[in-house]
Amino acid sequence: MRLKLSYANVVATLALFIALTGASAYAASQLAPKSVGEPQLRPGAVTADKIRKNAVTAPKIKAQAIKQGKLADGSVNASKLTLGSVATGSLAANSVTNEKIAPDAVTGDKVVESTLSQVPSASRADFAAAAESANPLAFAHVNKDATLDANLSKGIAFASEGNLPGIYCVGIAGFVPRGAQATPQFEGGGSVSVFAKIGGTASCPAPQVEVQTYEGTSRVKEPFYVVFYR
Repeated sequence: MRLKLSYANVVATLALFIALTGASAYAASQLAPKSVGEPQLRPGAVTADKIRKNAVTAPKIKAQAIKQGKLADGSVNASKLTLGSVATGSLAANSVTNEKIAPDAVTGDKVVESTLSQVPSASRADFAAAAESANPLAFAHVNKDATLDANLSKGIAFASEGNLPGIYCVGIAGFVPRGAQATPQFEGGGSVSVFAKIGGTASCPAPQVEVQTYEGTSRVKEPFYVVFYR
């Protein structure tokens, strides 16, 4: 049969084409709510450029969905962390090493003193001993009546007279001294000498320090200065 084109044939064909394509387009634009789920999505159909900016928020992310291997290097910095979000229990053992700590990040108020070990350098220890000698923990100016000169004394618990004239007992606050140095108060003449005994005596039981003052060979009451060392 020879195909004969006529106005009626062309119009009928166009009408059929428009009906079919129009119905498909209408159906696609009139999908029922929630009718497209995971089974309807082709693998790889939702790519990064198909996701609207800020469309994926924290509530949309399943717990533990983002693991270490999913994070780009340097993507999580200090500005991305909320205050208190990284607690001690969230840190892996030995994860915070020296190279991870910024300079001056650990200050004195962050350090527990009991965790500090002894000074590792002997030279520094010697320097510390020299510093203590220059500014000792305890020293005193004791008057001949065993009263303390408060302006010239530090770290002294008390001073008292012993059982005989010229004997003084001195108590130190906070530590037991292992050394002392005593000198007489200069008064323009005479031959006054002062001696200190560490370890206690009958007059001054330990941990008190006994100081004796002499003029010549006679023990007499005299003012003196004394410095104590640990």
